[in-house]
Amino acid sequence: MAPEPPPGRVEEALEVCRRLSVDFTWFGADRYPETLASIPDPPAMLFFRGGVAPGDLPPCAAVIGSRRCSLYGRRVARTLAGELAAAGVAVVSGLARGIDAEAHRGALDAGGVTAAVLGSGVDVIYPAEHRGLSEKITVRGCLISEYPPGTQPARHAFPERNRLISGLSRAVVVVEAGERSGTMITVGTALDQGREVLAVPGEITCSSAVGTNRLIRDGAGIALGVSDVLLAMGLEGAPMAVETPDDPDDPLEKLLLEGEASPGELAARLGMDLATVWSRLLDLEIKGLVVRRPGGLFVSSRV
Repeated sequence: MAPEPPPGRVEEALEVCRRLSVDFTWFGADRYPETLASIPDPPAMLFFRGGVAPGDLPPCAAVIGSRRCSLYGRRVARTLAGELAAAGVAVVSGLARGIDAEAHRGALDAGGVTAAVLGSGVDVIYPAEHRGLSEKITVRGCLISEYPPGTQPARHAFPERNRLISGLSRAVVVVEAGERSGTMITVGTALDQGREVLAVPGEITCSSAVGTNRLIRDGAGIALGVSDVLLAMGLEGAPMAVETPDDPDDPLEKLLLEGEASPGELAARLGMDLATVWSRLLDLEIKGLVVRRPGGLFVSSRV
């Protein structure tokens, strides 16, 4: 269990956050994610920027991989992340070059939610060329760090933040990874945390696929498509159309028969917390009862 932050640190963080438009939460608070609270070494505090607080993220899957990736790896990461986002899953990654960046872009392209976990303060973007991408992420998700604003990237911070990437997620999908890479550190933390680990098969002659192919050889799940990841997360497979009664009993579904609405609007009208609404929407979407539209709005499939 994480210790409570010292009162002095909370006051200092509050002042800095107000000045930089950065928000924060702490272990045990409402906006602290339950998945992260359950890991062996959860951070005492989380700093974040964005439209979605870490504790309000829908069910998460990490999509990670090598910075030095192939064109095949980039394409797979972007496509898979987009399909996960379209299914209502939040895509978590590390904002690094290569696979991480493609995963974030895929989720954004699909109009979904994505979260980037940083090895620096959330106001210090590394690499610098991802500033534009980071701002897009704050519109549809959030930037997260256990380090206070102003913290510069350091070598030790990236392996430390990897436990948060896996800790936030129900499943970790490795698209491409060399035999010895930071991605494999995340795999290790995921296994320690009891998370499902899946790997995308790669060309056996490609150095960036050595790690993923060995993960499969050693017993990791194989990710051949979005349905494999959803099943590993404990969710159903791809959305399917189902026959439904004319008058649904679910209050949320009834509201969506009246017209499209955002998860936040539904939570306010129903008096429910946002995390519960996201989870229910995902269940309904998988069953084919609601449809997700551009802009993050949902509507009944019968409208």
